[in-house]
Amino acid sequence: MRVIAHSPHLISAAEALQRVFLPNWRLHSSCLRKPIPLRYQPFNLQYRNYGPRIKRSTAAPSNDGLIRDEGIRAPEIQTVGPNNSLQPPTGLRESLASIDRSTQFLMQVGETIHPRFADAPGPDEGQRDSRPKIPVCKVVDKLSHRQAEIAKAKPKKNISVPTKEVELNWTIAPHDLDHRLKKMREFLTDGRRVEVVFGRKRRGWMQRKDVTEGKAKGLLEMIRDQAATVQGSKEWKALEGEEGGELRVFFEAKGNKQKGETKD
Repeated sequence: MRVIAHSPHLISAAEALQRVFLPNWRLHSSCLRKPIPLRYQPFNLQYRNYGPRIKRSTAAPSNDGLIRDEGIRAPEIQTVGPNNSLQPPTGLRESLASIDRSTQFLMQVGETIHPRFADAPGPDEGQRDSRPKIPVCKVVDKLSHRQAEIAKAKPKKNISVPTKEVELNWTIAPHDLDHRLKKMREFLTDGRRVEVVFGRKRRGWMQRKDVTEGKAKGLLEMIRDQAATVQGSKEWKALEGEEGGELRVFFEAKGNKQKGETKD
């Protein structure tokens, strides 16, 4: 029996096919090895890794600082319904399609735990709540919103009321008293506050014997009666001091226009 020696020119079937169909390519021997198995990555079954993926802190504010419409970067939202109740989650695109975009827009006003995970265990004390959240939005009328912004931008009127002082003393002469009371009524009629001050000008008046308790009380009642003749007049602050000594009485008449103002 003749033994045929192994020829070094013999090739395998794979190499023969490669030379026929891929003559310009060299088939590396590693390609003929068995395929490398893929690495197995176990699936994490924790609740926070499945369900709707809601991006955190990715909402894009508009030029006015509001997060609205397509700037709400979340697949689902909850809208505020009647009586401030939250509606079930709906898709953002569906919610935008359900409103009149020419007169309304969706505005994000906050966020809350997604209802699907509301019953999931919360974080431990002092830990951050990692449960998925969903934006809370409401439908806003464009015209009403614009009017509110214009009203907010208007400068606030100066509501400070000018105050006038009327200086008296407990022994003032009747003629001088009439003149001072007239000025007090004029100030109140003009819408100013009036501060009646007793005992500032003269020194030593407290030592005068004709300043009695009854006279001081009668003079104070006269001042109040004269102020009451002006419509809407009242004491807007408790008096400071004591009768017969240094005393301040504060009057104002609400509803009267200030000097220089015109009523609409």
